[in-house]
Amino acid sequence: MDKTIGRLLGSTMHGISEYIDSYIHNDIGLFIPSDSIGGSSLITVSCRPSYMVLVSFDGGGSDVFHYKACVNSPSHCSGDLGSQHYYCIMIAADYFEKRYLMYEEKLPVFDNKTFEICSDILKALNTFAFESSKSMMNSDITLAAQTEIITHWIIRSIIGETLDMRAISDDYSVARAQHYIELHFAENITVSALAKLGCISESTFNRRFKKETGRTPIEYLIDIRIAQAKKLLRRKNLSVTEVAMRCGFGTGAHFTACFAQKTGDTPSEYRSKFQ
Repeated sequence: MDKTIGRLLGSTMHGISEYIDSYIHNDIGLFIPSDSIGGSSLITVSCRPSYMVLVSFDGGGSDVFHYKACVNSPSHCSGDLGSQHYYCIMIAADYFEKRYLMYEEKLPVFDNKTFEICSDILKALNTFAFESSKSMMNSDITLAAQTEIITHWIIRSIIGETLDMRAISDDYSVARAQHYIELHFAENITVSALAKLGCISESTFNRRFKKETGRTPIEYLIDIRIAQAKKLLRRKNLSVTEVAMRCGFGTGAHFTACFAQKTGDTPSEYRSKFQ
C-alpha cells in the first residue's frame, strides 16, 4: 500500500486530511470528501507524480447527463472547481500514459484542462469504492477491471469521445430502446417500434423514457444522430449531404436545421472550426 501511495502522491502526504475517504488499489486512488469543511484540502496536492482528475457534482455540467471535470498532469496544480462536492481520481503516470497513447499519438500536458464526463462514471467509481472497502473475495481481479474501465472512460471523455453517451437506464424497456437507437440511429425509427421492444404500450414507454432520460425518444434519437454527425464532419471526407444521409436525416435541409438548433452552428460552420 505504501508503494502505491508513493506512486500516486509522492513523498508528501499533506494533501490528505482526516476529512477525506480514500480508496486505493495499485494504479489508482479514489478520494472523496467526507466532510464539507475540510473536503477541499486534497486539491492542494501539487507535487504528486500522478494524473489528477476532479469531478464536480455541483451541477456544473451542461445537462443532467454530464458532470464538469478537470485533469492535471503530474506536478501541475489543480484549479478550483468551486465545489465542496467532488470525487478526486489519481492515476499512476505510467499506467495512464500507456493507455492514453492507445488513443492519441502524442501525450499532452494537462494544465487544468476542463471537460465533461458522462454521469455513468459514478457507477464505476462507486463500485470501485465498494470493492476496495469491503475486501471481497477476488477483489484484486475486479478492482483491476474497474481501474481499466475508469481510466479508459476518463481518457475517452478528455478527447471528446463520450459526449454522445447518455446514462443507461435500469428500466429494461428504456435501456432496450437506448441500445437499439445506438445501433440503428441511421434507420427510420418510430416510437411505436421502440415501445414494442420493451413489450409496453407507446404511452407508457414515452412516459418512462422521458422520466429516465429527460428527453423524448425522438429528441434522444436526434441527439445521437447529431453526435455521430459531428464525428463525420470533423473527418472532412464526406460532403454535408452525405453526412446527413449516413446519420439518418431525410434531407440536407432537415439536417442543417436540427444541427443548428442543437449546436448553434450550421454543419459547414462547425466543420470549418476543425482545420
